[in-house]
Amino acid sequence: MSYAARELRKGLRRVLWAQISLTFVVAAVAALDAPHHDALARLGAALAGGAVAMLGALLLAYSLARADVTHGPAAAQLWLYGGAVARFVLAIAFLALGLGVFHVSPLPFLIAFGLGQAAFLVPGISSRL
Repeated sequence: MSYAARELRKGLRRVLWAQISLTFVVAAVAALDAPHHDALARLGAALAGGAVAMLGALLLAYSLARADVTHGPAAAQLWLYGGAVARFVLAIAFLALGLGVFHVSPLPFLIAFGLGQAAFLVPGISSRL
């Protein structure tokens, strides 16, 4: 494993921990702020939104790992671009599934997803870039 791959893996671990933390914070706030009959639904919506963001980060980690072990830059580039397309499609599909099919509460769902995406800034902030 190259130095760059180790650093990317370390950064992705930070991102995942930040996503987990932010998801639980949003879920707690959404559940505590909701009326009693709606608290569990908002808690589930926030957890689902955070899970979509975490799934995207895990897919990124997988495509980076596959790109690191391929032979040649063309194959690595295909894994990286394919992973980016898969993450985009996955996010759209799961957001549509959550909002359209399961009718989760949109505000906690989208806030948890958005903060999960903002967690990608954590490695840059923690390394003072």
